[in-house]
Amino acid sequence: MNKREFLSLLRSYLEGFNEDEKQEILYDYEEHFRIGIENGKTEQEIAKELGSPMDIANQYREANGMGKANFYNSEGRSAVGAVFVAIALLFFNVIFVLGIYIGIIGAVIGVCAAAFAVTVAGLAVILASVFGGWFITYIQTPDIVSRIAVFFGGIGTLALGLLMCIAMFYVVKIAIVLTVRYIKWNIKVIRG
Repeated sequence: MNKREFLSLLRSYLEGFNEDEKQEILYDYEEHFRIGIENGKTEQEIAKELGSPMDIANQYREANGMGKANFYNSEGRSAVGAVFVAIALLFFNVIFVLGIYIGIIGAVIGVCAAAFAVTVAGLAVILASVFGGWFITYIQTPDIVSRIAVFFGGIGTLALGLLMCIAMFYVVKIAIVLTVRYIKWNIKVIRG
């Protein structure tokens, strides 16, 4: 890190100080660089000897009773870096993930509606076969064999609909769990 980069970082980390205090601190470190260069050191060597601009700013904060500032999150990524990662993830999610996700959720909702419809249809067929067939016209004949066949057909349809509903309960549960995991993964990537 050269002198310009070092002083620029130090200035940004001194946020919260008034301008006079910032100038005084920056002047002191400019002097460190001037004296070091006069003694034959490079800017990189001087910056390394001085230490981290963030640590220096935190020392001044503590000395002024301001408390340490956390310029980095717990994993070490700067706030600016987290914003860039969040923007990149947003574009990725919108371009690649959103369409697929909407398609999958649409299919799940469609199959749930179909399961409900099959269940209601099976119940309707059972009721039609028992109560005289006013739902289904061909049951109106007094033929008992036809009514029994339709009744058991209705039971089979109802059973199929209920099994589909049970299966869709688990599919919806898995979809919710995967959605929550994906959101948590996005948050983890943004935090670093």
